[in-house]
Amino acid sequence: MASGATREMYQHSLVSAQETMDQALEAKTNHEREKLGVELATFLGGLGPGYATDLLHVGAEDLLVFMEAHWQQHHAGSSLPGLDYLVASPSGLRSAISHLSTLFKRLGRGDSYDEATGVGNPCKSSLIQLYKQGYGKKLWRLGYQESSAVPLTVEKLHRLVQHLDQQFNSDGKPMIKVIIVRDLVLTLYNWISTMRSKDGGQICLLDFHDVNERQLFPNGYDINVPLPSELWIRPTHGTKTNKQSRNHQDPVHLKLNDEPQFCVLRRLWSFLQLCHRLGQPVQHYVFRPLTANRRCFKEAPLSSSSFIKMLQAHLVAMAAFNGETGHSLRRGGLQHTNATQGRLAAAVQSHIKTPRVLDRYLNEHRHYQRPGYQAGH
Repeated sequence: MASGATREMYQHSLVSAQETMDQALEAKTNHEREKLGVELATFLGGLGPGYATDLLHVGAEDLLVFMEAHWQQHHAGSSLPGLDYLVASPSGLRSAISHLSTLFKRLGRGDSYDEATGVGNPCKSSLIQLYKQGYGKKLWRLGYQESSAVPLTVEKLHRLVQHLDQQFNSDGKPMIKVIIVRDLVLTLYNWISTMRSKDGGQICLLDFHDVNERQLFPNGYDINVPLPSELWIRPTHGTKTNKQSRNHQDPVHLKLNDEPQFCVLRRLWSFLQLCHRLGQPVQHYVFRPLTANRRCFKEAPLSSSSFIKMLQAHLVAMAAFNGETGHSLRRGGLQHTNATQGRLAAAVQSHIKTPRVLDRYLNEHRHYQRPGYQAGH
């Protein structure tokens, strides 16, 4: 090929390849990493002659200076007993180092570091690893405590369901009714399945399987498909911990229960039928956000941030908000399962395979230090 055609092919192919590689991570994660890279590059650019001025030559000592002289001051948001200023959290620092490590790796600096020559990924140096560990212990000794999401109890879940049912019965607008049912079903689903908000928000019709592992809606929604006694959900779009296809997923198992008001399977089937009758049939994603004019649903998954805002708005409306987030359903559902069925059932339900991580979810007191939480509320 002529040189001009070759250059054009390379430019087009590399741009396309970059778009493909970007799919390996969430857009939000890519944005945060790139933003931090710009922040570091700007800091390095102001150091002056004699110091590393770009990401390809920054060393472990340069990163230590960046973290101490810049990053901590610009990312402080946690309080410590006896201090009148905020500090950066240990988890925030670990996340920043992880972002930078991936950024250096993508820039060709590998996944290891040579202390003598300064060649390689500086985040993999012994200095940065010691700094990361030491920072966490330093703040722990000063009284810092990492808090967890406030668990949504089964009692508050039942109150929320009853509140939404009352809203449904009192509002005559069809679109408002279907939105209320959407919120109710997704809330029940996230609590019972202990899925994360984002994972629950992106389940789709192709995820639904019967006890024989056959898809219930292989050709789109069919109102004639009867309510099953059991439903197996295999996330087509993956989950945070497992981004592979549905064939590689641990399924979520739903069964009919004796309390129709709190039965997520009955509620789910009613929601699908309601969407169909209102001319808003589910075509792929089950829980969809509204379009800009709020007259219909758009074909997209309901985001984690949208779910959190929705949940908190409902809790505020019923004067029951106590600092809950989307993760409150995951913690609350697991703690309820642990209390009623035992630890093994909670582990199976959550697909958490690390005992230490499961302990954090089952700890009923980790959220007490969370800002805005009031014991007994």
